[in-house]
Amino acid sequence: MLLQRLVEYAAEHGDGPPFHRQLEFAWQLELDLSGAPRSVELTSLLQAQDKGRPRGVTHLAPSAVRTVGVAANLAADDVQYVLGWPDPDSGADRVAQCHDHFVELTRRWADSPAGATDPVAQAVWAFYRDGHLTTIRRPDGITTKDRVLITVDGAPALRAPSAAPFWTAEVAARKGGTRQGLCLVCGLPGPLLDTVPGKVPSRLVPGASNDAALVSVNEDVFGYGLTTKLGSTPLCMTCGDAITTGLREVLDSSGSMSYPGQDSRVAWWIAGGAEVDAMAMLDCPDPAQVTALIGSVHTGRPTGIEDTTRFCSLTVGGNVARVMVRDWIEMPLDQLHRNVAAWFEDLRMVRLWPTEPEFVRLTQLIHCTGRWLRREKGYARFTAKGADRPESVHRDLLRAAMRGTPLPPALLAHIVNRVRTDGRLDTARAALLRLALIRLPHPGEPPMPRLDREHTDPSYLAGRVFAVLDSLQHAASGGQLNATYSDRHFAGAVTNPRAAIVSGRRTATAWLRKLRRTKPGLAVDFDRRLTGIFDLIDAQAGVPSRTTVRQQAQFLLGYHHQRADQFAARPTTDTNPGDPA
Repeated sequence: MLLQRLVEYAAEHGDGPPFHRQLEFAWQLELDLSGAPRSVELTSLLQAQDKGRPRGVTHLAPSAVRTVGVAANLAADDVQYVLGWPDPDSGADRVAQCHDHFVELTRRWADSPAGATDPVAQAVWAFYRDGHLTTIRRPDGITTKDRVLITVDGAPALRAPSAAPFWTAEVAARKGGTRQGLCLVCGLPGPLLDTVPGKVPSRLVPGASNDAALVSVNEDVFGYGLTTKLGSTPLCMTCGDAITTGLREVLDSSGSMSYPGQDSRVAWWIAGGAEVDAMAMLDCPDPAQVTALIGSVHTGRPTGIEDTTRFCSLTVGGNVARVMVRDWIEMPLDQLHRNVAAWFEDLRMVRLWPTEPEFVRLTQLIHCTGRWLRREKGYARFTAKGADRPESVHRDLLRAAMRGTPLPPALLAHIVNRVRTDGRLDTARAALLRLALIRLPHPGEPPMPRLDREHTDPSYLAGRVFAVLDSLQHAASGGQLNATYSDRHFAGAVTNPRAAIVSGRRTATAWLRKLRRTKPGLAVDFDRRLTGIFDLIDAQAGVPSRTTVRQQAQFLLGYHHQRADQFAARPTTDTNPGDPA
């Protein structure tokens, strides 16, 4: 089904002739209609960029998969093919072989029925036939892998009328085998491909070091039933090209995203062309739109979308020159809306400050899984060394949002560990903890998005007590502290709340005594809060001393809920040493 959807996408969004793709060219060889060079110098197409290396000019050019063999592209290719110039470190024999292949391809183009009457094909062949190549000067800095575009009378030769039909026949001869059969995609009988004739640019496939192919089996052990090439994936020429075109288009579309340091790129589309507002909400959650989406799901109001409308999502990664399909989703669009609505409901979290957005963005969730940098008052960048951000967190979160599935257990453990290590628990991390807890197998009583005074889980209550003790110390000292109760005990309290709570309860008497001298009403309020929570803890057999990851997450949620409740009661100008910066 994936291959069929890619072929359909190519039919709707692809452009240009078969077996062509966008390529960047650094140099231009300019010829006149007689085949003579207009100049003995190559024209540089490189243009300076605000950031990064200079970039060349992009053209839709003939292109077919090249592996370890020699195979020229038509009318434009690397320096080693077009000009035959080797680098000091390149093999001169191989470069000569590449150049000979390009010249021979040009000759056959000029001798073909269409090329025989095409002045552009004749001009390019005359350039090689008449020895004009020897007059071209090699510029400094050019390499064998730089691409060269040939122009004739000011226009790219690859746009000649005879180029596309000749190239289609050439690729068919190279990639087509002797096998006949039914195409897996279109179901029509005819000649079948031996290999897929196109590749996806490596920039679209995280982890790929070269341009990558979706289907490639070059050893018996890699194929189903010990078959090589496309023995288990019969594809005709048309569908084989459309699959690569569709894959390139969807991965380069506005409905795709990836992040530096992550191992995947996720793309999505609607079979039929409808808009995917629910996916856009994940990273730009407008409160009114999210509320409307949740309401439409709960009330069962029709969305106006036909039952046949399908949502498709493809997640890919790369390994050298291979595309790895990490996930493929096809579902009714209504099901996606239900899953995204559940995502936002499970992510609901009380805000520490009223200026924070009501719903946490996907990018913020991914970002907060990395290391918190206190000096910079922010999370480590995606490309930073030692960011300690799981390389699969982007696809794990998106998969959970689209499929309505749990998060990987390792991600919950990672977030808890990062909070302990960083001493940083903000709204985004708390929301992620709640989402993970709600979707655990056998979650028990699901945690609320805000302070739950009826929740009697001992770990949750321990987190609440810890937050009250920390706030009590701050109030008693007037904020004049070198090291707070939280600074000393927070990391250990997550895994062993009893030791920290016992120590804090013992010291709280002195804090309350000091506070009664300056703010007696506030001291009474703190005493009442502590007594109420401790009564609940005692009824639940005390504070736990050893905790599981689930209990640690409950502790952190109790801590966050209690802090948010206390901050909401403070004047807007009041601050707390544990506030998120």
